[in-house]
Amino acid sequence: MIVDFATFCYAGDAHRLHAPGQLKKQVQSNDYFFDNVLLVYQGVGSGWVDLDVGYEVRQLIFSQSHFDEILTKSKLDINKPQYQSPTDTHHNWKNHVVNHLAAIQQSTADYIVFADNDCWIGTNTITSWVELGIEILEGKNDIFIVSPNDGEPERMTQRISQQMFLVNVEKFRNMDFNQPGWDGNVNIPNGPMPEYHAMLEGRIHHYCVANGLHRYVLGPDYRYFHHNVIKADGTFDTDYKKLGWT
Repeated sequence: MIVDFATFCYAGDAHRLHAPGQLKKQVQSNDYFFDNVLLVYQGVGSGWVDLDVGYEVRQLIFSQSHFDEILTKSKLDINKPQYQSPTDTHHNWKNHVVNHLAAIQQSTADYIVFADNDCWIGTNTITSWVELGIEILEGKNDIFIVSPNDGEPERMTQRISQQMFLVNVEKFRNMDFNQPGWDGNVNIPNGPMPEYHAMLEGRIHHYCVANGLHRYVLGPDYRYFHHNVIKADGTFDTDYKKLGWT
């Protein structure tokens, strides 16, 4: 069985991913020996990242001019109208879909872990969450993706987060990314932000709803953290005690 790990980088976070030992820490937090590590860059140059992680590392570099080619290769309809906030330019849907598709088009693995470069596991456990996740994917036909714990209870859900998850490569590669069955409504009471539906997580959501599939979120022993707080020295804040984690 071949299992890959893919993480993503854009110019604003490049210096943090490239900090000495950072990539190694992120990969090793999964307590699993991956076959390949894929680094996906949106217009960020290579050659200056710390690659001493104990794995073969493949760097995939592309600019915005490659977006449409990558998206259409996965049969995504780039001409289908999508909601875009007039003020929130950060959540441009193409930027939030293209990274995963670029990686999946290059991967030859059976399974792949996707993780934003500021997301990694907070502790090691007796069993790697990747091993447990593969068991769940192979044993439950209605589970499409598995995520480590996000601070909420263990559960099955059709609400998706693309921050960190495990998926079968062939099934993910062949899914319909064009929001099947969705009526186009982005203003759902108590629902996600409007941009969600066009981002990768919303596209997985609509595919799961249309096909009776789910995301399985593991229990609290398999906790990951989104390190979106930056300290004064420019590094990620990893003081988990602030979040009640010991």
